[in-house]
Amino acid sequence: MLIALSVGLIIGFLSCIPIGPVNVWVVNTMIKRDFNSAFAIALGGCLMDFIYFMVVLTGLSFFNFSSKVVLFFKIAGVAFLFLFGLKELIITTRKFNLNEQTETNKTTLIGFFILGVMIYSSNPALIVSMSGLAAAIKSWNLFEYNLINYLSLSIGISVGSAVWFYLLLNIVKKYENKIPERIYVNFSRGSGALIVIISLYMAFKAYKEISPS
Repeated sequence: MLIALSVGLIIGFLSCIPIGPVNVWVVNTMIKRDFNSAFAIALGGCLMDFIYFMVVLTGLSFFNFSSKVVLFFKIAGVAFLFLFGLKELIITTRKFNLNEQTETNKTTLIGFFILGVMIYSSNPALIVSMSGLAAAIKSWNLFEYNLINYLSLSIGISVGSAVWFYLLLNIVKKYENKIPERIYVNFSRGSGALIVIISLYMAFKAYKEISPS
């Protein structure tokens, strides 16, 4: 159990380092609002890390969904990312509270948590990448494959992800007041552009999958 948990912690931490939709949105929210709101988004993604990996490891991901249902979720995920990215890209009036703590209530934090779940789930290639990662871990033969170790591994991946986001946000928080506000404005727009590019790439991959050879 401890080996599975340790492996999960390392993989969860390292797998979050590459730039992706959740990373971009977490940093963008930290800049525009505050630590708690940004970390709530991150925790939404961490929860989905746990759920998706448990689904893959226990074999539930092999349910037979129709091609139309799969296509619908892919289109919905791409549209969600595209619209959110476009909003950040085209909005010209922005307010960055660099010296004041933004007040957030419990409902607002829950909303950011749900947003993290939605951003994470909007990636149509997630199950594929999770399945590949699970297959790689199984090939290492580091521990016995049973429900307890599957649970430990999934918890470790989720906690490892949370640790990465916690460290990332603390780094951003430490240096946010030392950077000119125009940098934050440009970063916010750049984040929107990056999210749009990611969504278009996902759309292209989905098109290639359904288009005749």
